[in-house]
Amino acid sequence: MAGRVVVYIHPTCATSYELVKALAGEGLLDAVELRDTSSPGPVLRGAVWSVPWILVDGRPAATDPVSAEEAAEIIRGTWSRGVEDPVKAFMETVLHSAYAAALAYLHGSLRPVLDEALASAAVRAPLSGVEPRGVLEAVEAEAERLYGEWEDPIMRALGISYVREAWWASGGTLSRDQLRAAAAPEAVGAWLIAKASIGRAGLPPRPLPPRERVERLASFIQRAAAGLLNRVRREQEQILGDEEYWRLLAGKTGSTVGEGRG
Repeated sequence: MAGRVVVYIHPTCATSYELVKALAGEGLLDAVELRDTSSPGPVLRGAVWSVPWILVDGRPAATDPVSAEEAAEIIRGTWSRGVEDPVKAFMETVLHSAYAAALAYLHGSLRPVLDEALASAAVRAPLSGVEPRGVLEAVEAEAERLYGEWEDPIMRALGISYVREAWWASGGTLSRDQLRAAAAPEAVGAWLIAKASIGRAGLPPRPLPPRERVERLASFIQRAAAGLLNRVRREQEQILGDEEYWRLLAGKTGSTVGEGRG
């Protein structure tokens, strides 16, 4: 088995859901400490950028994108995958973190997300031996080009996050037409500012997001409203309606994560 493994999850995260269900099925949940990120204190103290967020002996060892199979290998101490392209691994991690993606898109730059903990999780540093600082230096050296290449996927990922949170805010009753109306550029811009900040931390010195980027995100949501809404509805109804999953979480975390769901 690996060293001490801690896994941060959020109950509504689809990857967290798949990971918890799979690990429970393999009898591996008892080998990890599962922490629910519904309370912000441990998240802020631990520099948790995304969920699932896996620590091995206190070091960030993996985050989304991470499969249940890979997580099981980490827990068993059999991980031997290696990291072919550390820069790409870092960019994939930014793409899959709503917080990191929002920061990058709001600033129009990767520099606000050049964080050692995020890089460590992206390249599985404690397991792969890849040095996070070297990854950050490589990303910084090509930051402008990389952002340009990844801006569109980041924008689309943020569109899904926007729809998911609008669906939550509606109590699960959001319609396609309501979503289109809710995706006015001003509303999307306000959401982006909120998504990329903790209070004022994370905001640009002049926190006025470029109109072009906001309009592009709003237009994507409006055009793809039906498909995005169906995707989010299926995902969240499966998670929120899985009573066995919620009982499992409540028992494992010792918290009230199962309360207050729709």
